Amino acid sequence: MTNRTRKIIRALHRDVGYFLTGLVILYCVSGIAVNHIDDWNPSYSTSVRDVELGALAKDGADPFETLGLDGLEGEVVRRLDLDPGDVQGRRRSSPTGFVVFLPDGGEAKLNALTGKGSLKLVSTRPGLFQANVLHLNHLKGAWTWVADIFSVLLIGLAISGLMMLKAKNGFLGRGKWFFAAGLLVPIVALVFYYASRGA
Repeated sequence: MTNRTRKIIRALHRDVGYFLTGLVILYCVSGIAVNHIDDWNPSYSTSVRDVELGALAKDGADPFETLGLDGLEGEVVRRLDLDPGDVQGRRRSSPTGFVVFLPDGGEAKLNALTGKGSLKLVSTRPGLFQANVLHLNHLKGAWTWVADIFSVLLIGLAISGLMMLKAKNGFLGRGKWFFAAGLLVPIVALVFYYASRGA
């Protein structure tokens, strides 16, 4: 390979690397978050607190009879200062239990007679939610092509990196040992994985 060819490869490697830096960081941060999905929800955070709204109906009356489900929902939304547009349903869960369903699995669970219960709110994690949407390709459509091109360009970066240097610092010198060590990591991981499954 001529010096001119190496110079072109180095220039392409540099400029494509600059171009992909933002996506590389995004995918890596999202990947770390998603890797630990057994320990936490990487896209959503959940808060739960006890609430005490007081009797939902006056004079100890049965709120299901006097207010009905619509009236109960309205009282709960008003007293908890919720956005009525966030309500995704409601139901009587027991003779005294009433549940208002909120976005992404949130809910207000109350004893309709006493007004005591709990409020669970689920919200997206700023930045991480959006990164995971892109990384996990929830957008589909055109983003699938963007992700595919990104992957192809990363392969190009990896290959061009092997060709940039020559002699003892090149791939055929010290490079081949680092390359082999890098391949060994997933191979060892797979060996342990299949060995543990067979145990």
